[in-house]
Amino acid sequence: MSAVGSLLLAAAALTGCLGRGTLEKAEVPAETGKPIGGDTKAFGIYQWNKDSTYQAGLEGEINALGTSPTYAMYFVDKDMGFPKDIVGFNSQRGIKTVLSQELESYTDRGNSHVLDSILAGRWDGYFRRFAKDARGSRDVIYYRFGYEMNGDWMSWGEQPEKYTKAWKRAWKIFRDEKAYNVRWVFSANVLWDDRTVKADILPYYPGDRYVDVVGLDGYNFGDNHSRNHHWKSYTDVFETSLDALKKHFPSKPLWITEIGCAEGPGKAEWIRDFFAHFNADPDVRVFVWFNEDKQYAGEPNWRFDSDKDSAERFRNWAIYNNSITMFSLPTLGEETTAEFAPGLGNDAAVRL
Repeated sequence: MSAVGSLLLAAAALTGCLGRGTLEKAEVPAETGKPIGGDTKAFGIYQWNKDSTYQAGLEGEINALGTSPTYAMYFVDKDMGFPKDIVGFNSQRGIKTVLSQELESYTDRGNSHVLDSILAGRWDGYFRRFAKDARGSRDVIYYRFGYEMNGDWMSWGEQPEKYTKAWKRAWKIFRDEKAYNVRWVFSANVLWDDRTVKADILPYYPGDRYVDVVGLDGYNFGDNHSRNHHWKSYTDVFETSLDALKKHFPSKPLWITEIGCAEGPGKAEWIRDFFAHFNADPDVRVFVWFNEDKQYAGEPNWRFDSDKDSAERFRNWAIYNNSITMFSLPTLGEETTAEFAPGLGNDAAVRL
């Protein structure tokens, strides 16, 4: 067996060990509020939320990927509360949970007064129960509060003053409940048209004290979604917004909190180009691929495996750049040495 083949087997074995036996516990000093880990690259996926099929669905994605993601994203709203079983299931497999908090109720969609409700205290009980349950899980939770707040498609969108006050109110409740294991993720949509970071992102930022991770959501909708969309490269979608966030938030970990590419003859190449930029960018640590076919909702098929070539591109990157195994495989032809498995005795490496 080749050296690379042996290392692949070692990676698989280590992934299994970590997936079943290593839990990320909230042992970070309360006031740091920063995700554990250094400059390691990592990726996550989003999959359909139905609780009854979540476990089978995630295991299916792992099989399709050939490896485990480091993060799994899950959406919650006021009707759901803290998804204890989902977090526990992820944790048992060494996967960290990113919870995207929708500031509305499934039974009351499109309520444009939801921020007023939060500021009036009508969500306090929800946030308090959520915080207690999150603290009780003892897992580090990445909490994406009211994402894409700078977009007009959200009921909580385009209301910066109310949004920042609502964020701070919820954050204080979590602090009062000592939910120090919750990391707060500021997740804006990428800029578009003539929008600017000064007018369309910064006003929504609640302040460094209240934010642990800064992120961006962005998509290549392709040429067929609507007359307002056309095929865009990764650079077209993200460069301006990323550069701005690097400038304004240099001390914060920077993530791509949602990313996807529509189907088309150039999707595999788009994925390859994205990975080249992601690997080369020292500032962007994590991305979460929105892994869902949303044609049922009038959107593109975002899945990484919507065609064979795209699946191969994504799968190859994921296997060779998987932070759960704590190392990246060497380039074919390189000599395999112990240096390709740093952190085997380094607790921080496990807890990115």
